[in-house]
Amino acid sequence: MNRDPGLTIVEILVAIVIVGVITVAVMPLLTTSMTSNSSSRTRTQAVSAAETWMERYRDGREPLKTVGNCVEDASDVVTCTYPLNFDYVADSAVTSHAADGASMNTQFQPFKSVLVATPVSSGVNINLWELKVTVSWKEKEEKSVTAYTRFTR
Repeated sequence: MNRDPGLTIVEILVAIVIVGVITVAVMPLLTTSMTSNSSSRTRTQAVSAAETWMERYRDGREPLKTVGNCVEDASDVVTCTYPLNFDYVADSAVTSHAADGASMNTQFQPFKSVLVATPVSSGVNINLWELKVTVSWKEKEEKSVTAYTRFTR
């Protein structure tokens, strides 16, 4: 009997089963990889947000007094808390927020930011401050990054 070139239905079914088994075996690895990449991307964005907050304080664009979402306690420690999805454009208490609002919304809205500025020492016309920036976000559980810097004002 002469056989025509090509594949039989049995060979095609066997090939489909093999491809299906390989796909099922690899799928959890792909899912884990995608989740890990997403988590890493969010963490990188949070670190960038913390660095931007520190730059804003070093440049003198953020308040060191009770105004808007910032409160000053008896020991001159200033704590600013900006919740998740805070609208920086509408924050009329801090004028720089209204001016930079659109870019701030893009960078900071996905996160909750808590900024604590503590006076370290005082000079004749200058004060040294320590700034602690904690940027947090929600995945399965709450995660956060914390950064520190010192600046003069």
